[in-house]
Amino acid sequence: MVSVADRLFTLASIPGDPWSITFLDSNGDIAERRTAAELQARVATVAGFLERETAPGEPVLLVLQPCIDFLVAFLACQWAGRLAVPINPPRRHRLIERLQGVATDSRARVALTGGGVADTAGLWQAESPVLAAIRWQDLAPIADDSAGATSRRTVDLESTCFIQYTSGSTAQPKGVEVSHRNLVTDMARMEAVWKLTPASTMVTWLPAFHDLGLIFGLLQPLFSGCPVVQMAPNSFLQRPALWLQAISRFKGTHTAAPSFAYDLCTRRIPAAQRHELDLSSLAMAMNAAEPINPEVMDAFMETFAPHGFRRAAFAPAYGLAESTLAVTASPTGVEPLIFHFDAAALEQGRVVEAPPTAAKRRVLVGCGAPLPDVPIAIVDAQTGRRQPPGEVGEIWVGGPTIARGYWRRPEESAATFGVRVAGEDDANGYLRTGDLGAMIGNELCVTGRIKDLIILSGANHYPQDIERVAQAAHPAMRVGNGAAFGLSNEQGAEQVVLVQELERTQRRADPEPLFRAISNAVWQELEVQLSHIVLVEPGGVLRTSSGKIQRAANQRAWRAGELPVIAEWRSAAARAQAAAIDPMPVSPSAANDPVALTHWLRRWLAAKLGLPEAEIAADRGFGELGLASIDAVEMTSALAAHCGRSLPETLAFDFPTVREVVEHLCGAKAQSTPTPAASSSPAAAHGGDLEELLSMIEGASVGLRSGSAG
Repeated sequence: MVSVADRLFTLASIPGDPWSITFLDSNGDIAERRTAAELQARVATVAGFLERETAPGEPVLLVLQPCIDFLVAFLACQWAGRLAVPINPPRRHRLIERLQGVATDSRARVALTGGGVADTAGLWQAESPVLAAIRWQDLAPIADDSAGATSRRTVDLESTCFIQYTSGSTAQPKGVEVSHRNLVTDMARMEAVWKLTPASTMVTWLPAFHDLGLIFGLLQPLFSGCPVVQMAPNSFLQRPALWLQAISRFKGTHTAAPSFAYDLCTRRIPAAQRHELDLSSLAMAMNAAEPINPEVMDAFMETFAPHGFRRAAFAPAYGLAESTLAVTASPTGVEPLIFHFDAAALEQGRVVEAPPTAAKRRVLVGCGAPLPDVPIAIVDAQTGRRQPPGEVGEIWVGGPTIARGYWRRPEESAATFGVRVAGEDDANGYLRTGDLGAMIGNELCVTGRIKDLIILSGANHYPQDIERVAQAAHPAMRVGNGAAFGLSNEQGAEQVVLVQELERTQRRADPEPLFRAISNAVWQELEVQLSHIVLVEPGGVLRTSSGKIQRAANQRAWRAGELPVIAEWRSAAARAQAAAIDPMPVSPSAANDPVALTHWLRRWLAAKLGLPEAEIAADRGFGELGLASIDAVEMTSALAAHCGRSLPETLAFDFPTVREVVEHLCGAKAQSTPTPAASSSPAAAHGGDLEELLSMIEGASVGLRSGSAG
């Protein structure tokens, strides 16, 4: 068993140098191409720089835009015995907090950049003392100079190879320590199940800084000796046809993408562009989004079957960074398994096959069988005991690709890695995935996330089901861009809130028909009563760096008034509850009127502070009036309920008089623009279809993911 760096050395020594990596530009033309020998020479040079500037075993940040130099930087770290730390570069300051967090947690002193990142790195350094303390080295000025090159180090396969940072829905990013043995073992198994050979060709657009794009998209071709054709994610997002055209042009045999990408191709590649496509070379197309949508698979199949695509090419899979990458896989040449379960039984944690005549069925796509030497246990998350067959439980995973733990986090590592099934004697233990699922025979079905479950009257409801039904209720909804979550009211009863993006062309549509369509559809199909529907700007739903919906983060942002809200609806029950803290409810039109809003706010303050209303002058500061911090938060809450919109808890501090609050609220409404708090939030700071879609696939963990369902 040899390391990835050894594989590159072997490929470079093959006569004729048949291996290559090709990078396509935004038009699909070849922008750069390197053979194994050329790549090795470049890697050795960059490794020489790392040996001069860093210590053995030291983490090195890789902050590059899509380009071949990303692979160079990663391999140079292996060549020199350093720990690569891939991270997505911030865009418009949107992800700078994550970069700071990873830099702090990893304690990296050096960052390698490329693809134009150096042009903006100075801005990040100016804003962040943490980033200012790091040496930023652009790879472009490092010439391919044999004098500065170094020989590859001997690799201890048990040592850490790289640190893959994850970002779950409810936790801060954690660095997974992946060993060299973890990596090559996983790639050997994927090579076997998906039949990769030197005659194969990988075509990928997935971001290279996360597990799927890095390991399957770039390192797997190197391991298997097959050429790889790469393009930037934004090239695909701007022109989805480029992906399928590249498969046709280069006779691609292997590729991978999340479910939304297949949907995007179906909807956005017109018939005229499909005419010249030939997808008959595809042996496998991994489909591993969260969750896999069988309707999307059917639509893609129907659209592209006339152009050579075969259903057996679809390869659903499940995995996570903590297990290096793959856990289960649908083998090449076998059609995916589709299951129809009784929805009511599934809500109770049981998998029961539903007959075709059943009124309510839930359709799930199997994620394949466990890879060799990968034990899977379905466990009751509370008791730690193995569930009987046919019962849903937390998915626990074992085997040789389980990472050694989280970088510098022993307590969190102990809680996740090496756990034991109660009553069983297993020396190696399991990895707790945090995902729910069941084994149907030898096939894994993933049903959701433990912490995302919504429990109503003792029944489990999966947020993705609510999101799916809501998005299908009206064409104005952006598919795959919603977040449903549970929320306890004052009495402790669970309520359900849906935050949903609108299509860009529908942002000024009358929201009332949309509210009715969503609430009726969710009630009729799922028997779930939504308490709030929050329609937000395109791109407004918060996601992790890997593209997964952050339901807990969206809940916090909504409650804090940090989402770019277009319109909000409350059920009658929610309105009745809000009336308890809103003693003077008025119609939405009155709430938008400066005179009426000023009058309401002065009355509220007078009652709260025990002052005559005449003393609440519109220009007097809230601090001067004696409003305490907790009172300011309560005032904002009452004002939000009164106006029927989300407001930030800092409203009274950002706009410290009645006049400023009223001008801010009514002025923003009149201009139909987001509030400053909303527009400065991480979710709203980017714009345009490209940025919105990039947020869906950042990190490529949308496929075999880190911390969520496959």
